[in-house]
Amino acid sequence: MIDILQRLGMIEILESAQRVCSTWWKVSHDPTMWRAIDLKYVPDVDSMFYVMCSRVLVKICWIVVSSQLRYLRLVKCNIVARSLTLAAKNFPLLEELHTHLTLITKEDIESVGRYCPLLKSFTLNASECIVLGDSLSPDDGQALAIARSMPELRHLSLILNALTNVGLQAILVGCPQLVSLDLRHCNIDLERDIGRRCRQQIVDLKQPHASCQYYEFDSEVCYYIYYWSSYDYDQDHDDGDMVTYSCWK
Repeated sequence: MIDILQRLGMIEILESAQRVCSTWWKVSHDPTMWRAIDLKYVPDVDSMFYVMCSRVLVKICWIVVSSQLRYLRLVKCNIVARSLTLAAKNFPLLEELHTHLTLITKEDIESVGRYCPLLKSFTLNASECIVLGDSLSPDDGQALAIARSMPELRHLSLILNALTNVGLQAILVGCPQLVSLDLRHCNIDLERDIGRRCRQQIVDLKQPHASCQYYEFDSEVCYYIYYWSSYDYDQDHDDGDMVTYSCWK
């Protein structure tokens, strides 16, 4: 029965399958059902999706199966992500946390690092860009939080993150076991000593100008970059001169 119900989506299980009968309700609340949770906002879904996702995590993750959760993925789920600071203490076995286009604060990061000692893989892609308007200003808050609280990380992805070389240096020091690092579309300079250290320490390094062609949310990342570049162009273009833009103004 578990094998069958696991083929349904999380929302389908909680909003439909568990209501069929008492047996299905018990199976739907079995901790082995919820070792991996994948939440993604879909625009075509009912507008109550965010509220539903929040209720799902409170009911399932926070209370019923939190001690069994190994894998959590959040895509465009800001209202859920805001609960991470309070909820992380209930995830002692969490090994992977992957967030895309979801606002994660430095407090969230520090809580996850503190309460999830087994965390080995962390994705923080395009976290801040969705709320910062016309440009993405340099900010090492998230990077420093990672460096301080996640010393056991092996895999880290920071596509379109606002960190600078200061934040990158802190990560390399604070996460000595890091073997893969994704820095695509980050406004950092790897031509100096820090670039040499990255290449020496990191086995799989994706550099700032590497293509995001096969990244699942490449179109959204390109949208923000194009938007900021267009904004800069409108503000700074003069007499048809050729101008080169980065992600930052």
